[in-house]
Amino acid sequence: MKMLDVGLWNDPNGVPVLLNNDRLTFGALVDTNTGAILNPIRKAFDRGLIFRLVPRRTGEGQRVETKGSLHKFGNYGEHNADQFTATDLLLTLDQLVTLYGIDPFNSKINTIEFGVNVELPFPVAQLLDNLICYKNKPFRCDTGSKTPYHECRFQRFTVKLYDKGKQRGLDGNLLRVEVKVAKMVYFDKTGVRLNTLADLLTVTNYRPLGALLMDTFNRILFDDPTIKPDALTAREREIYRDGCNPRFWQIPDNLTTTQANTHNQRLLRTERRYRALLDKHRRGENRPAQTAALIAQTWEQLTTVPDHLLTRIDERRAAWQHLTKHGILPEENQAERVEVNKRNPPKTDPPQIPNSCNGAVINPPSTCHELTGLVIPDCGNLSPSTCHELTNIETPDLSRINPLYSGLQPDTVNTPTTTQPDPVICPVTGVLIEKPRPGQRFVSATMLRNDDDLMLMLDSQHRQYAKGSKEDPYSQAAHNARNKITNPPNTLRRRVLRAINGAGGGQLPLFPPAQMLILSDSERQTLNYWKGTPYELPI
Repeated sequence: MKMLDVGLWNDPNGVPVLLNNDRLTFGALVDTNTGAILNPIRKAFDRGLIFRLVPRRTGEGQRVETKGSLHKFGNYGEHNADQFTATDLLLTLDQLVTLYGIDPFNSKINTIEFGVNVELPFPVAQLLDNLICYKNKPFRCDTGSKTPYHECRFQRFTVKLYDKGKQRGLDGNLLRVEVKVAKMVYFDKTGVRLNTLADLLTVTNYRPLGALLMDTFNRILFDDPTIKPDALTAREREIYRDGCNPRFWQIPDNLTTTQANTHNQRLLRTERRYRALLDKHRRGENRPAQTAALIAQTWEQLTTVPDHLLTRIDERRAAWQHLTKHGILPEENQAERVEVNKRNPPKTDPPQIPNSCNGAVINPPSTCHELTGLVIPDCGNLSPSTCHELTNIETPDLSRINPLYSGLQPDTVNTPTTTQPDPVICPVTGVLIEKPRPGQRFVSATMLRNDDDLMLMLDSQHRQYAKGSKEDPYSQAAHNARNKITNPPNTLRRRVLRAINGAGGGQLPLFPPAQMLILSDSERQTLNYWKGTPYELPI
């Protein structure tokens, strides 16, 4: 069970600290033939967290983005299915400060989720199968993931419910209810003040967060399978039929502001009648009400902060301020740094490669010594014609990867005949596709399922496409990305073909239509998209 979990935060001044951290080694994707950098973003991984050094838009320096689950980080990157209380949150933040030198007072939160895992006295499917809508928006079930989850996605936040026990293979009926905040403006006028990592320990935030979670769940509309339509009056059957239909609650996009407000008021009246009908004719327990009570109870248990914990929070805050202000490492890290420096003395002139040949390279040089003439230490009988940093080394752990190590195998006779296509950059999003399928040029639905930030960006930029209920939101977003490039040449080509072939049934023109076409330079440039393909136009 967890109450708060940060998904993405950034530290404007943390680049030097992380680059000098012995737990992290940042690598970048480069072309092994030319040495050209394919993606300027450098990444390091440790305990389920992804540390990214992103170039600033101004072109001066870099900023740090850290992505991952604090809950999973507290469990050494393994899972997030157990309890995550205020005490666990304090311990986790303390590890971020002491292990990585992260400044919690200046690390700004970009995305966050809050919610609980509740043990239900009935199967989770009995609740999920009866979801209708939230705020007039129907729930959508993502069947592309291993554990289907139901969500309502908005520009600023997403409401999500799914079977947590089924996801983790656990016994019992464990329901996950969460609100994932994509834009922190969501908390405006709510009484919640969450700007930095340190604010996660502001106890006064917990009560309004719990109220937000309860209000969100209580505004969800559910069906009740115990209702017997035949036992209802004609008017009641009409209310029940409309209330069970998710499309009934949607507000059309083509309404004016006045019309939309009038329509919304009509829906509010219908919602009150629908809820009253369920309360009157329900047979058995009220499952949503039972779940709401358990959510409130669980949240209260997780956010209870006794006096001794308040004292510990204050003590750790003071310690963090001292560390970040003076740049002092904790004692255990100081001792480890001294031992590392003994084994690997500082670089001299000319620069020396650390005296290590087992893949555990510390402070590796940015270039290969075979290409720059660095002095090679005596590491045994190594062939002078090869670089020991690139060949015949043991593959290190994920958090100790040498930036120069690209996973290449030394040349052998049995070279495979099929090769992975080279990485490509999506022309719409600018995202690097490291392992594209043959012919792939754009981001795919699978990539979007694993990148919430990219999905939110596309969802906010391309909302005009609506394929229908057969496509999930991720497929729609991927389709939108493709359409941005392919729609203009497709549309222009069809227009030109209609002009060349004629509408049919009319008087034949005096000159061939192809000779009468007048295209601008930009239109001809657009049609060049089809050049060299079977769809190229003969004009």
